[in-house]
Amino acid sequence: MKPFAADNVAIITGASSGIGRATALALAERGLRLSLLSRSENALQSVAAQARELGAADVRPFICDVRNEEDVARAFAATAEAFGRIDILINSAGLSLNGEVDGYTLADWQTVLETNLTGTFLTCRAALPLMKQQGGGQIINISSGAGRNGIKQMAAYCAAKFGVIGFTEALGLEVRHHNIRVSALLPGSVATDFARVARRENAAATDQVRDIGYSMTAEEVATAIVAMLAQPPQAWLSEVVLRPLNLDVRRTA
Repeated sequence: MKPFAADNVAIITGASSGIGRATALALAERGLRLSLLSRSENALQSVAAQARELGAADVRPFICDVRNEEDVARAFAATAEAFGRIDILINSAGLSLNGEVDGYTLADWQTVLETNLTGTFLTCRAALPLMKQQGGGQIINISSGAGRNGIKQMAAYCAAKFGVIGFTEALGLEVRHHNIRVSALLPGSVATDFARVARRENAAATDQVRDIGYSMTAEEVATAIVAMLAQPPQAWLSEVVLRPLNLDVRRTA
């Protein structure tokens, strides 16, 4: 496995906001070459510009819906063509559509499962051939505290994030002898715009800053991701649980 270094190539899904954006900027500061994937073109272009300003050696933004097999194949093929390798994959794309199971629509169920779980499968599958060919790589799949503990009105999200953990454990065992580290990161509460994504479209909308209580920032989670990537080659952090330390520290989103 190639050591974590400034010439590494990293693909980050969900790169236009939240943990994905923070991770992209953290890796940009270390000079990495970045392939940034998101459905939100304007926000993605903004993050790409920021990454270049912070010192990324090269940045390629790609509009990609991780639920779409063809989108994923195109983005990964373009990344391989541009950089010749893929050293790191960070699966940060995710969403939740909250509601009680009684009355929850199949369309919403499929959206949540396909984005969080199927998207993780598709991107991992796309990255593996090149990682095997080049002799190693690192994959971090972002699950959640909701991947270990059920939360009411978030059954679909919990099911998807439980699934990410199981998928990650199985894949890690499949590819460990190819020098590919596959890890699951389980963050607790994070102050991002995730709650706005989770809000139903027909619910009362507000753009006001909200007190969401104790939480971590996306930048704090990104720091943990960088630390996971920087482990020595023989060290495999297969699962990392990240929790807020001081419950008196309040954050907003």
